[in-house]
Amino acid sequence: MPQYAELEGELDAFAESNLPVPAAVEYPLIEATFPVPPPPQLGYAPEAPLPIGAGAEAIKKQGSWTVPPYLALRAGLGSILLDFQVAHPVSQVIYVDIIGDIGSITMVVPQGWAAQMVALRPGLGSRRSSVLEEPVSGYPLLYLSGSMSLGSLTVRYPKASDLRSLKRLQAKGQQILR
Repeated sequence: MPQYAELEGELDAFAESNLPVPAAVEYPLIEATFPVPPPPQLGYAPEAPLPIGAGAEAIKKQGSWTVPPYLALRAGLGSILLDFQVAHPVSQVIYVDIIGDIGSITMVVPQGWAAQMVALRPGLGSRRSSVLEEPVSGYPLLYLSGSMSLGSLTVRYPKASDLRSLKRLQAKGQQILR
């Protein structure tokens, strides 16, 4: 026990002395510049699908457009028309997350394309597909998931009116690539 008493006495003496307390050592701030990856481009990652929302209006995606692998459709009170006749898919599988709300969604796909609705919950809305469930070799598959709530979903091949719309777009100068 005398060892503790001696140590305690030395500590008390040091505390009572007016010795300067060492100043805090200032270390230089090291700023590392690590490259920050950019956020994923919309439509090219499952966590960042390309959003297409109608709100209370009508949205049409027609003519020549690039279809990313991930889409998120929100019909709201409005309607969405996705016309894939001359679209350019960048993937053989296009994942489409759907929330139908009260609106309607129509997808027009070329011959050979397919749509699978096994992961799409119908809710009180309707869902109808008149296209293949397995694509012809070399053609894309639309994999639909989500729910329709009170809205309606139709996936179909082009009708005569769709072909006329496409010709009107061509006449207006819309570049159509095949």
